[in-house]
Amino acid sequence: MLPARRWLIRAFDGFIPVAKYMTDSIHLASVYRMTAVNFRLAAETLAATMEAKPDGTPAKLTAIPFYFVVSHAVELFLKSALLKRGFVESDVKHDYRHNLNALLAALQEKGVTVTPDTIGLINGLHYQHQTHALRYTALVDDGRPTFMPPPTLVFEMLDELLLLTRLSTQGV
Repeated sequence: MLPARRWLIRAFDGFIPVAKYMTDSIHLASVYRMTAVNFRLAAETLAATMEAKPDGTPAKLTAIPFYFVVSHAVELFLKSALLKRGFVESDVKHDYRHNLNALLAALQEKGVTVTPDTIGLINGLHYQHQTHALRYTALVDDGRPTFMPPPTLVFEMLDELLLLTRLSTQGV
């Protein structure tokens, strides 16, 4: 049986104690980035079988898991980008939690440029991500339609966010 998750991080060569690395924001940024990339890869797998309408949006509600993994990848990419720019673990885990709009605003306050298309997509994903609607209530008619933009736009956004998480020797 594996030890409790809070104590370990999966590394390429096995499990390593979390306490050793969680105080290092750059290391944690790298872990978040790798995890976000894995969620992006899962989204690619889901998108490959998604039925689309002529406008590129999903034809069926079976697309909900795609948007769930996408919104989680967005959260991890934003947190990684912030950690890379001086934020610490408690900032991103406790102060911002699942608030995509607040994470994006904090990144922009650091002087990072984000395209209007990506801002629009993050704004669209924000509510359903923060309220966990994609996990629990996406099929409940609460007067808010589930935000499901065309996957091609979603992948462009994820690619842009991935680039914001690059580690640099230039300090940005």
